[in-house]
Amino acid sequence: MDAILEKHRQRQFQKEHQGPVPFHDSTEVTSLDRDAATTEVKDANSVTVIVDEKSYTLGMTPPIQPNISINSGISGDQWTACVSGFQEGIPKGDRSSDILCDDIFGASPITVQKLGNLDGMHARKNSLRDNWDDEHGYYKYHLGEVLDGHYRITAGSGKGVFSTVVQAKDLKARKNDPEEVAIKIICNEKERYKSGKREVSVLEKLSSADREDKRHCVRFISSFIGLKLTAVRTYSKQLFIALKHLKDGSILHCDIKPDNILVNGSRNLLKLCDFGSALPAGINDITPILVSRFYRAPEIILGLPYDHSLDMWSVGCCLYELYTGKILFPGGKNNGMLWLHMELKGPFPKKMLRKGAFTTQHFDQDLNFHATDENLMMKKAVNKLCMNVKPKGVGGKISSFAGEDPKMLSSFKDLLEKIFVLDPQKRLTVSQALSHPFITGK
Repeated sequence: MDAILEKHRQRQFQKEHQGPVPFHDSTEVTSLDRDAATTEVKDANSVTVIVDEKSYTLGMTPPIQPNISINSGISGDQWTACVSGFQEGIPKGDRSSDILCDDIFGASPITVQKLGNLDGMHARKNSLRDNWDDEHGYYKYHLGEVLDGHYRITAGSGKGVFSTVVQAKDLKARKNDPEEVAIKIICNEKERYKSGKREVSVLEKLSSADREDKRHCVRFISSFIGLKLTAVRTYSKQLFIALKHLKDGSILHCDIKPDNILVNGSRNLLKLCDFGSALPAGINDITPILVSRFYRAPEIILGLPYDHSLDMWSVGCCLYELYTGKILFPGGKNNGMLWLHMELKGPFPKKMLRKGAFTTQHFDQDLNFHATDENLMMKKAVNKLCMNVKPKGVGGKISSFAGEDPKMLSSFKDLLEKIFVLDPQKRLTVSQALSHPFITGK
């Protein structure tokens, strides 16, 4: 019995003192058409506010939209910093008993993962969406990474409940401008994004009343939001090249979404992956569940024959999400998806509805839409026929960010409008996409 107990104690001791098995994140994939990536993609949906002195371990961060505190940023979906609920949302095991250690003003450095080959394609959490954020929504920055075209990350300064703080060097600093700045990157979450916007407003007000920087409040320099439209253009071109390759091979991907797009460590090259749902172009089984729902083209839901245009629709959804950080069609069911499609682009052509194998599941005999999605019914407050749908268009859903070229933004909106044509026969083709002004810059 003593021997058994001793053996049990030894096993317990080994478990308690055994370190985590290291994960070697070094898998690489050769790059696709490097000439297509002429624009550096470094900004990964980031919002940032810059602080003056390096000694303040507060700073900007690169999340999806501006956030609270000295520097804020956003990446991925929407990032924001919240003031309430300290350490709220942080796993208990990660919480510190010392508030100052985990607070954004804390001095304890945040752990930085160094990548051996930043030009390689990483197999662990390297999708277009996940490549920027960890599982908790914090931006995964790299030493040497350049944010907003001129802030090179030199060190980590801390990690709090709402953001990550990094030290950076301003590569374009003018005379009398600080070279060393702090950047606060807000966590990718809707409420934190709202808090971050409030913080930016506060900092702007304080800074405007202290032009000479003598009032002992952290100096606000600027904030920025990404993904930059130039980066979206680079990604767009590469995705269209991938679609052309699929079309030349008569292959339908059938599940294009951010999770199935790989990005290299430098974030200037991408590749489509996960061809587990791929099908040969031609006559295929009609099913209403092909493609992940948020990226599912309307012809799939209605039960119509499908071809390469279904992948073009999915790419359009990804491009909108890249730039805005929001899912364009977050329907709870296929019924809700169709309503969102019509809200954006208007009623479906009746000819298209009459041919759909599943049309009667969503439309009555007069081809009026019948709402059955519970989330949609709550929004509309009634379960009834929805008629006279007035399209909102893509343009109204895309806000203009500071510093973006108005002409390029207009071209981007036009591209999406042509991608999201409800009738797949009239939707933008791959060849048309590659020659579109947004891609060519003409």
